[in-house]
Amino acid sequence: MKIAFVLSGLTAGGAEKIVNLLAHHRSDQGDTVCVLAINAADTQSYFPYAPQIGIETLRGRRTGSLSTAGLQLLRLRRMLRALEPDLVVTFLTKVNALVGLAALGLKTPVIMSERNNFLFQRKNPYWRLLSPIAARKAACLVMQTEQARAALPAALRSRAVVIPNPVTLPHAIASVSNDKIRIVAVGRLDKQKGFDLLLQAFRLVVDDLATATLTIFGEGPERGALKRQAHELGLFERVSMPGVTSSPAGWISKGDVFVLSSRFEGFPNVLLEALAGGMPTIAFACPWGPSDILKNEVGLLVPPGDVVQLGDAIRRLVVDTALRRKLAAAGPAIATRYSKSAVLAQWDAVISRATQPRPATPLAPGAHTAPRYRIGP
Repeated sequence: MKIAFVLSGLTAGGAEKIVNLLAHHRSDQGDTVCVLAINAADTQSYFPYAPQIGIETLRGRRTGSLSTAGLQLLRLRRMLRALEPDLVVTFLTKVNALVGLAALGLKTPVIMSERNNFLFQRKNPYWRLLSPIAARKAACLVMQTEQARAALPAALRSRAVVIPNPVTLPHAIASVSNDKIRIVAVGRLDKQKGFDLLLQAFRLVVDDLATATLTIFGEGPERGALKRQAHELGLFERVSMPGVTSSPAGWISKGDVFVLSSRFEGFPNVLLEALAGGMPTIAFACPWGPSDILKNEVGLLVPPGDVVQLGDAIRRLVVDTALRRKLAAAGPAIATRYSKSAVLAQWDAVISRATQPRPATPLAPGAHTAPRYRIGP
């Protein structure tokens, strides 16, 4: 089978990580695999690809305006015709819409995977209109949480499959320190990730935590604003923003407590990575993901956007060594629920289903292939 995976870029994001994993998995099974990065400037990837996996880009401008999107749509359609894949698998809202429109009239089945919270994403009104139209092309929609599937229009839910992100267990597990506590946050430096809220929360408790530091790993458009905020809050010597780590999950060894301060998520990979690495975790119970992952008291959940309670949770973990040890011990066991083998098996089932002769019969309500990942309405 020839499979084309389509995504926006080749940077250090969650979609890029799962595409890399899936591309190698399917290639190892004998498929011919191509990765098409619509907005990438070149074929250099943060997550390295094996030589047998082809990487292509449209080498055009990003899909900011409708005119640019129209040009990309034409280029994408020409490329899909040239590649002649047996299956196209797409990731992220705008890419899903572009591929859905570009594939209209083509016989190639398309799997669309939504990786973010489409209810909260800021989008041009035209994209909001086009997305559900393009989604009709999808043989299957892959969502990351049951909440995301439930938020789909009723006409699309019967084609939706819930598959969370996998987590790769790290080789090293973070140790619980009694000395200087290093608080770590990870993600793109933009408004969605709520690092401005994290800085506010840290300011509320920093005077009580004489040795605690905060490190925010990542890059993005809010770097300047966040650095100014840290300076204005008097946190300049206690907060650092070193950029993206040289390797995936390379930040685990740099911290003792992990904080997810996002305003919204699709499914937070970094939260799973922190748990797998034995890091005590705190997270806003934002939509979607953290409440599913941190249930049963394996981490501290804070009401969404509540800076005061986030500060209190940080103080509590920093001063309570016993609680940190308890959460650190619980994390890796929770992360095994999201093992790579289980998630890849779910993807294999979806790919098999999408490439069956049409029409495909939807699975019965409540049918599922593993306790965690349900298929069908």
